[in-house]
Amino acid sequence: MAFLGYGAAAALGGAFIYANLPTYLTIGAVAPTFAHLAAAKLIPIKGSLKEIETVDKNEIFTADELFKKGPIMVMAVRRPGCMLCRREAAELHTLLPLLNEKGIGLAAVVHESRGANQFKSYFPGGDVYLDTERTFYGPNERWLPHWVGFLRIGTYSNVYKAKQAKIEGNMEGEGRLLGGVYLIANNNIVYTHLEKEWGDAANIDEVREAVEKFTTKMK
Repeated sequence: MAFLGYGAAAALGGAFIYANLPTYLTIGAVAPTFAHLAAAKLIPIKGSLKEIETVDKNEIFTADELFKKGPIMVMAVRRPGCMLCRREAAELHTLLPLLNEKGIGLAAVVHESRGANQFKSYFPGGDVYLDTERTFYGPNERWLPHWVGFLRIGTYSNVYKAKQAKIEGNMEGEGRLLGGVYLIANNNIVYTHLEKEWGDAANIDEVREAVEKFTTKMK
């Protein structure tokens, strides 16, 4: 019996160590190109905060059309109902005055419509689109298994930060597909953040610096 106990402890320890390895080693971290993102097929998420999300496939368009309107920052949301994703959206929204000043748009893409309208309350300055083919989550989709996510130390640190910020959320929807943040302009990706674990938000200071560097270069 003791042998079985030691074996179980060793297995659990191994799982814990594996779960906390840098995720670029376990699930990859290939940043997309501008051409890849430009080909994304998007549909606007419609409806008020209290209504069921609606999408009209007749309104599908490519992200390239969005990019042609000018520079834009896009958040690829892992799960709209997640408090961690909502915290990141709220942080990015604090940059809205700076983005408006520099002529940079703000948007979010989701890979499922569930919870997207409620997500808008944390992202009121940006439009939300359904990424029909999950293009913004590629080119190599990074799926973090539930057991890995729950064993990662960073998950609990990120949950603590969201609760400190008084962000509410739920457990509805698919939460394994990691997202990211992109600053896109002039047929180029100026800034990229690939989510490494649940709630791994883009560093707001780094995002602000990227915005300011980009606009300074454009003057």
